[in-house]
Order: sequence, then structure tokens, then C-alpha cells
Amino acid sequence: MAVGTLRDDLLSVHGVESAQLDGDEIAPTGVRVHLAGGVDPAVVGDEVQRVLSLHGLRSEVGGGAVAPVSMDLPSADRRSVESMLTSLRVMEGRDGVVVEAVAGDIAVSVRAAGAAGPAFDQAVVSAVSELAGATSVPLVRSVDARDIGGTSVVTVVIDEAGDRLVGSAIVDGGRAYAVGRAVWAAFATR
Repeated sequence: MAVGTLRDDLLSVHGVESAQLDGDEIAPTGVRVHLAGGVDPAVVGDEVQRVLSLHGLRSEVGGGAVAPVSMDLPSADRRSVESMLTSLRVMEGRDGVVVEAVAGDIAVSVRAAGAAGPAFDQAVVSAVSELAGATSVPLVRSVDARDIGGTSVVTVVIDEAGDRLVGSAIVDGGRAYAVGRAVWAAFATR
């Protein structure tokens, strides 16, 4: 594949209907792609990551430029997916760690992440917040995990668009998914 402009190369990926870049074309601060119907978001996401790497952008924290990628499937009406965070997937590879949040069956948000700690929590919060209707990248104030009465609970405090939001979730699966559900709960109270 000959490398053209980043937007053109993203639009050449099978299943991508539109592409928007935040920041400038050479070093975007974020990428949003809208997917065609009937495509596998994981397959398209892999191809989008390949295109980013051709342009010197990598989906890892440190060691290179980072361009968070968000993917919206057709008919992604935020009101129709607000009822639940379906899944949160952590993918580790040679290029780093990526967090993928899914709401319902139609909305997907992907973020590059650090392997652990605050950078990882920020990636989870950013991915889930976008699906929950955030208007800006939220600032993580606190992610607290503790045992309350024999039950593991995660509480998240974030600032988003001038509002302080808080949400909690029981850790009945993995910690990352509980953090995502806590963020979802924080936006549900807005």
C-alpha cells in the first residue's frame, strides 16, 4: 500500500465509511472512524491500527505518537445504547495495550493504554466515557478499589465538561470491566 494522506488511507480500509481527525493530519490527537453495516469492528480496528502505524502513529503510550481511535458502527444512536456497557476488552500485543469498550451491539470506542496504573485507568475511563456521551476527555480524579462488607467495589471520580461525576460498581468480573461500569454509572446520574 502506498502511503497517502492519513484520512485517505483510513477511508481506503474496507468497512470504513468516514474518518475524522482531531488536531493536524500529520500528528492527530485522535481519530474517529464510522463503520459500514455488517463489518467486524475488531477486524476493521486491526486494519486501522496498521494504517496508523504506516503513518508513524502507534497505539501505545510512550515511545511514539499516540492517536486514540474511536469507531462508531452505523445507527449508533447514543440513546439506544445508554442502558448498558456490554463489554470491555483489553488487547495486548507487540505494539502495546489497547482498551476496547462496547455499548450495546453498535457502539465501539478504542483507546491506547499503559500496561497498568493511572494510564490504564485513564484509557478505560476515556473509552467508556465517549460511549456514555462525554463531550470532552474526562479527567480522572480517583479510582478506588476496596472491600466493603465482603464485597469488592470500585468507585470512580471524574471531571467532565465542568461537572464532577462519581460512580461505583461491584467487581464481579475483572477490575477493568468494573472501572468501566463505574464510569457508566457516573454518566447515568448526569
